[in-house]
This record gives sequence, structure tokens and C-alpha cells, in this order.
Amino acid sequence: MGFGDAWIRWIMMCVSSVNYSVLMNYDRVGPIIPGRGLRQGDPLSPYLFILVAEGLTALIHKAVGRGDIHGARICRGAPEVSHLLFADDCFLFCRASVAEVNQLMSILQTYELASGQEINLAKSEVFFSRNMSPADKEDLARILGVRHVLGTGIYLGLPSMIGRSKKAIFSYIKDRIWKKVNSWRGRALSKAGKEVMIKSVLQAIPSYVMSMFI
Repeated sequence: MGFGDAWIRWIMMCVSSVNYSVLMNYDRVGPIIPGRGLRQGDPLSPYLFILVAEGLTALIHKAVGRGDIHGARICRGAPEVSHLLFADDCFLFCRASVAEVNQLMSILQTYELASGQEINLAKSEVFFSRNMSPADKEDLARILGVRHVLGTGIYLGLPSMIGRSKKAIFSYIKDRIWKKVNSWRGRALSKAGKEVMIKSVLQAIPSYVMSMFI
């Protein structure tokens, strides 16, 4: 990404010189040298993560520029969206073809080797459009090594895709509320206690979703 040798040495000194001490019975024990470099919560961690994520973005943009990957468009004339990043979560878009899926996997493998980060396949999913045959969907899901979801998944606590049936998409909110209500039936709550539970618990369940879509 064009960083100078001196800058790289400074950053690696910050990463490799980390050590900790702990207090045991008011006595200081240490130093303890970690084997993984920076600890979680270190002020330097988010900056390094952003720089590494920029490397992934550059690889994807390069593939899009070559025509190896084609992103999704929300309408005609709209710009292509090849990826969306939020914290350590990532949405990737490409055409449902073996060539583009293999190209995407090659980019991710390059990123893994360069950064040391690995994709959690157990938490990853793939969603296809309706225009594909079930056999093709399963073949591409097998290449990716992730499970194929038939409906919408949950991303940051919200449905990742919203279709025409809003009632079906947001039915999980109603289910969560009824689950809470049923768990209270065994409790001897007064009228005032029930009012407090409704205001403090039930009203908070749809608040986050309402703040996003209303």
C-alpha cells in the first residue's frame, strides 16, 4: 500500500514490544510477553484493522476494474456495489458464476495470507437470486464453503434483506415479545410490576428496529 520502511518499523516496534504485568496479592508479577502481539482493546488495534481492511478493498476494486468481478446494482444506472464493510463484518457481491466465485475466493485467500485474519465459515452465509436453479446454488455454496440461506439472514440485529412482505420479515419481533410475556406467567407480579416490565422490557424490543425503518 506504499508505506515507507521507517513507518513499518515503528508500527512493528509497537506490536512486538508489548508486555503486561498483573497484581497478585498486591505484588506485581511480570512482565508477561504475549505471543499474539497487540491485545484486544489496544488503541492501536482499530487503526491497524482499518489499514488492513483497505488492503481488502483495494484487491476487490482491482478485480472489479479488470472485469473479473461484477457487483450488484439496485437499479439501472446505479453504481455497482461490490462490497460493504462494517467493523469486522463484510458483505460481498458478485455474479453467480463459477469464475467469479473462484476469483472472490482467490482474493479472500490472498487477504488471509497477508493479514493473518481468517474467515469464520460457520458464521458466513450466501444468498442467491431467484433466477438460479437449486443445483447451481448448491454447487456455488460448496465452492464457497458456506451454507446457503433460503430467506433473509440477520445482520446487526436486523433483517439483511427486506422484500414485499414486511409482516413476514418482522414477525420475529412479535415472537420475541410473546416469548417474554409467556416467561412472566409463572411470576406473581402486581399490576404496577407488570407495567414496569412492559415499559422497561417489551417496549425496548422493537425500539431498535423502529429507529432504523421509521
